[in-house]
Amino acid sequence: MSSIRRGGRPQRLTYEQADDVAPSWSHDGKWIYFGSNRTGVHQVWKIPPEGGTPVQVTKSGGIAANESPDGKSLYYTKVRGVTGLWKAPLKGGPESKVLDSLFYLNFAVRPEGIYFIPGSGSPAVCSLQLLSFANGTVRTIVPKEALGEGVDTLTVSPDGRSILYARWGSQDRELVLVENFR
Repeated sequence: MSSIRRGGRPQRLTYEQADDVAPSWSHDGKWIYFGSNRTGVHQVWKIPPEGGTPVQVTKSGGIAANESPDGKSLYYTKVRGVTGLWKAPLKGGPESKVLDSLFYLNFAVRPEGIYFIPGSGSPAVCSLQLLSFANGTVRTIVPKEALGEGVDTLTVSPDGRSILYARWGSQDRELVLVENFR
């Protein structure tokens, strides 16, 4: 007998005729951030998980967002493809550019820093890098030879010991897990 666990019924959260993409949770689980072009330009929005009226978060563009572990800042990209990474205080204030080059939506914010894959203008393309919050330096975590080509949608495990990403080749896509990467 199969032990398939069934979840709840899917609940639609957004109803605009828009490109609503790249959802992520707030650190406390009270909000879901997402990118949307509902105003004609992609911006980051947030909505409670039970639904309701979305609230616009960014004013100068945004598509994929991750909240800082302390809940004080929001890190986000502005476009798909090769882009930079921006940061803004969640209580309001000006945005600042954190990284000049980021490939697609490949970043994960953790207490120790930001894991990311640089964009095509960088010599470290397709390597996994860490921007340290402690000292502001960038170092290679997984070199491009080990990471492979065509990396997409990286995430770091809750305990910070494993990285998971999708990788595509000429014929297929696969999930890759890197354990104990430090």
